[in-house]
Amino acid sequence: MATDRILIFGDGQVGNFYLRYFSGSGYEVKLTSVDIASKEEVEIIIGEFRPTIAINCAGKTSLEWCVNNKLGAFNINVLGVDIIAQICDENDIYFVHLSSGCILESKDEFDTKNEETIPKPKSYYSLLKAWAEEMVVFKRSKKFKYLILRPRQPISSEINTKNMLVKMLTFTKFIDIPNNGTIIEDLMVWTEKLIQNRIVGVVHVVNTGWTTPYRMGLMLQKYVLSSLPVNKITKEELNTMNPEKRADAILDNSKLISIVGNVENYEKRIEEIIIKLAENFKIGDKDYIKDQLCG
Repeated sequence: MATDRILIFGDGQVGNFYLRYFSGSGYEVKLTSVDIASKEEVEIIIGEFRPTIAINCAGKTSLEWCVNNKLGAFNINVLGVDIIAQICDENDIYFVHLSSGCILESKDEFDTKNEETIPKPKSYYSLLKAWAEEMVVFKRSKKFKYLILRPRQPISSEINTKNMLVKMLTFTKFIDIPNNGTIIEDLMVWTEKLIQNRIVGVVHVVNTGWTTPYRMGLMLQKYVLSSLPVNKITKEELNTMNPEKRADAILDNSKLISIVGNVENYEKRIEEIIIKLAENFKIGDKDYIKDQLCG
């Protein structure tokens, strides 16, 4: 029986994955949607649940929303992180924060970035994520234990409007640029191993190898939606269509592998996950699926 008590901030896709995974693994777990920018609310929930581990999955992830709501995005993506870290430090709670690999950018598939690479944010959202990482450790005590996880474009087999694979079913054009990424189902296993070892620092939590959004589109067309138009678009064209510039990255996951062991190939896992997603569409509740696709 697991002895850790885990408090999860943020009731989005990843937060709910953590809730189901850790609950099923015998941990005492609580998911909360409190306003993390409110120190009082964070203090109350931590005081009531008394966790040994706090995992922060809360945050605004829409690039467009963040650039159009800069103060609101700052309050959640930076100030909120600082507040949770401060309270965890004061109460000897191991703090796990989900950052993002989008704070880094690669020139091509050979230009890998490790955890020591200096971030070069290209959007307001990625600027906030890099800033939040700094706030995790800012003016903390020497005894403070923290883990910053950097996933990259997390995807899963779940029918959820937040799932990038589900969003891609509405696309018609895809860039053909190498990126690696994170299978959420695998992230659950890695996170458990990392917290069991109380790893401190930054870890890139991505699968091994890379693919491109165009290849992913072809797999979605093959297994999920045969009528999906899959056309190529250049990065330059895409950037003219969005308020923020896109970052493409290949993250080095050597550190992750050294801690958790084998990390499966990204493209192989994408195909497996897309096949499972197709099965979920076939057996899922039609009204729920409609709500998610229209969300």
